[in-house]
Amino acid sequence: DCTCPPGRDNTCGRRFSGQFGQLPPGYDHKYVYARFGYNLKLTDMQAAVGLAQLDKLEEFGAARRRNWSFLRQQLNDLADCFILPEATPDSDPSWFGFALTIREQAPFHRRDIINELEKRGIQTRMLFSGNLLRHPCSQFLADTPGKHRVIGALPITDLITDRTFWLGVYPGLRQEHLHYMVNAITTFIYRPGRSSHA
Repeated sequence: DCTCPPGRDNTCGRRFSGQFGQLPPGYDHKYVYARFGYNLKLTDMQAAVGLAQLDKLEEFGAARRRNWSFLRQQLNDLADCFILPEATPDSDPSWFGFALTIREQAPFHRRDIINELEKRGIQTRMLFSGNLLRHPCSQFLADTPGKHRVIGALPITDLITDRTFWLGVYPGLRQEHLHYMVNAITTFIYRPGRSSHA
């Protein structure tokens, strides 16, 4: 549902203030799925750039792992506020990003920390997409009985929809960028008045 031009976040000034379907209030409208369809953005020029980037694949993967490991180590002491990501045993992922899930007992909501980080120039993303059935594009399923079924509750996808967001681990991030991100998060968490860390 985002109407902001590509590469320019929150030009509308309402990125975190809407209510969409059954999504939590303030869900980032960049990641609200209003219609089913295809995402076919790749042009020939982009494909050529992608092929050239393959020569840097190992270097990019190593940088992403390094950045992810730094964030994981630096944020480890905040495990009472966040469910911190872990790699699957015997795997060596090239991380897309660093996913943080806010624990139920944390003294803040996702929208609070995301707004703080975005104000400080640190981009965040929703974990695409959590419980798809809560997105507006799924409303037609509710309007057409018998066309789908849900087996049981969806507590993990709801948790992701309500409490998870990404931080970037882009290969071009330098140590000062990563320190800035960690400092912004810890400053937010340890702000006077927060019961868990005051």
